[in-house]
Amino acid sequence: MISVLGLPLDEAVARLEGEGFLVEAIEARSIKGVKEPDSLRVIRQSEPSGGEKPVVTLVYSAFRTCVYPSEGE
Repeated sequence: MISVLGLPLDEAVARLEGEGFLVEAIEARSIKGVKEPDSLRVIRQSEPSGGEKPVVTLVYSAFRTCVYPSEGE
């Protein structure tokens, strides 16, 4: 199975579904939160469950990947 750790959630789901897996996504949040997140990234990936269409569970979290404010912020 391919690893999708660190990828944006939508890209990770698309890759896994393209390989024939069903995907379940669960959000993980920090207590402090993230100010102005700009990306949802995969932080954990399960092994596929058995069955005709195996299920992979992805845990994702919000991140701010642009640490330098652009002009106007």
